[in-house]
Amino acid sequence: MSIAHSDSAKQFETTIAALGIEDLGQLAAAAPEKIDGWIQLLRGGSGTYDTLISNLVDLKGYLSGGDAAQISASLQTLAENINALADGANPIFLDSLYKLGQRLSDIARELKQLQ
Repeated sequence: MSIAHSDSAKQFETTIAALGIEDLGQLAAAAPEKIDGWIQLLRGGSGTYDTLISNLVDLKGYLSGGDAAQISASLQTLAENINALADGANPIFLDSLYKLGQRLSDIARELKQLQ
């Protein structure tokens, strides 16, 4: 089973919009639902996404624990793995993958500065 392009496009669109929230507390509160949506979407694909699923599960756990250092490191790892995935991705999604990876890296840096 593969991931439908329309489902992926919608997930990218809503996630990138949600990551535009400047209030990190509000962003963290909305994150578990977004993470669950991504996990569900990625599980519909081939085993190609197992690393991202694992990253997302870890991130969700760190968010519930509230440790900014762990969340920051997890976001950075997720961003790096998304950027690596972009190398072989469908060209339709390259811009969205890069935006998503960049925003996750930005948030990781913001959290690191708050420590």
